Amino acid sequence: MKTPSPAQKDLFSENARLHEEISALRVLLEKEEQNKTRLFKENEWFREQLLSIKRLKFGPKRERWEGEEQIVWLFNEAEQESRKPEDGENGGQEEESIQIKAFTRKRGKRRPLPEHLPRRIVEVELPENERFSEDGSPLKVIGKEISEKLVYQPARMEVVQYHRLRYGVDSGDPVKTAHPVPQIVPKGIATGSLIAGVITHKYADGLPLYRQQEMFARVGVDLSRGSMARWIVQAAKTCQSIWNVLEERLLLSDYVACDETPLQVLKEKNRKPESKSWMWARVTPAAARKIVLFDYDPHRSGEVARRLLSECRGVVQVDGYSSYNWIEKLEGLTRIGCNMHGRRGFEQARKQGSKGGHSLAEQALKYYQRLYAIEKKAKEKGMTWAERFEYRKRDATAIWDEMREWADKNAKKVPPKSKIGKAFHYFTGEYERLRGYLGDGKLEIDNGMAERMIRKYAIGRNNWMFSDTPAGADASALFYSFVVTAKINGVNPHVALSAIFDQIPTASTIEDYERLADLLLSQPGQP
Repeated sequence: MKTPSPAQKDLFSENARLHEEISALRVLLEKEEQNKTRLFKENEWFREQLLSIKRLKFGPKRERWEGEEQIVWLFNEAEQESRKPEDGENGGQEEESIQIKAFTRKRGKRRPLPEHLPRRIVEVELPENERFSEDGSPLKVIGKEISEKLVYQPARMEVVQYHRLRYGVDSGDPVKTAHPVPQIVPKGIATGSLIAGVITHKYADGLPLYRQQEMFARVGVDLSRGSMARWIVQAAKTCQSIWNVLEERLLLSDYVACDETPLQVLKEKNRKPESKSWMWARVTPAAARKIVLFDYDPHRSGEVARRLLSECRGVVQVDGYSSYNWIEKLEGLTRIGCNMHGRRGFEQARKQGSKGGHSLAEQALKYYQRLYAIEKKAKEKGMTWAERFEYRKRDATAIWDEMREWADKNAKKVPPKSKIGKAFHYFTGEYERLRGYLGDGKLEIDNGMAERMIRKYAIGRNNWMFSDTPAGADASALFYSFVVTAKINGVNPHVALSAIFDQIPTASTIEDYERLADLLLSQPGQP
């Protein structure tokens, strides 16, 4: 074998060196591509977060979505119609047509004023010099035109003096005095109706106590916030037995929904003022007389959820939060999911996510649009639970199967930490629970009732921002339960609370508290 010359050796050495450099550059290029991909994903993630923050601060809160075809029809009707073929251009085939009802503007019709309001009649006459006809004949009254106007007066307050009579053998030797009239707050100036008014204003109307203090001052009455707060806390302790009756009835229901929302309590033991606490809501969506209960707790753990729901029997509807995972392990309880949460992830991906996920999010929203159209139609037709069960079985089951196949096909194609990735993760992980409502016609497609009840609390929280003490938070939970339960059953909260506060000082048996609880569930005379 011929020995390579020095020039050839140098050439071989240079060639090897170049190969090593090329390999090193390829490795470097591959790392740069990986780094580029990582930075691109980070940029998309930061963009999603920015969009979320901007929408939270400036954007609309509604989650309603309309497909592109709906918007095009509204604003592009002339262009769409012009593209349709003339008569005979479709080869004699019949075209599917949609009949749209003509739009007619309706004039508003004023509702009559309530009959129970007192009427004060004011007769309006013609001036004497106008009570003649054109030929000079005197005119007489032959009828009248009646119109009603509504007059408002600020709150009218009165003082009730209780004169407790003294009895004795003679005028200078009193032996006995008439017993005090029982009051929910025995000492002080507050009657049951006044405390009911303060509570109704705070929890039904969202008026903080400092605003109520100003409102009472306008009619010349000095009521401090501190006094009103003490009345509320004391009344809540007295009414705890009524709340217990409502809870027993809720736990006997075979269908309960639950949700929670954050709350700040300033003076909690061993906790910082800025710590986050929680207000839990439990509701009975299918009950004829619905019950809404709020519970305050410093924590959002599974132990709290277990305390609130473990004695239920039947179906519990909650979102995908991990604190509810114990439910499947408890015999006698079935957990179903909330499609408001399942849909919300895709809605956020469409509005706040990266462009790559927009089309997938819109496909998911179209599936949900079809599912909710089924629910709307069942409601409009007034279907019974059995009819709704069969209707869902026939029309909704196929949509769910199709949606699952679509999700399994596309979930692995998107970054897991992106908005659309998280939406897919929630949907696929909760799939069986999300479609769990198909098992019974009385079950709802989502946890909407619980969320609406939570929203009533959140609106009030926006006004008073926080609770001062745990006792105040507990009182708020109790009276929100009473007020919201009354309102959802068509009961006037102030009327119900006034009756309860007047009667509860003499209540002593379970039958008494059952009767008082009924005041929150139906108006007197209603079934």
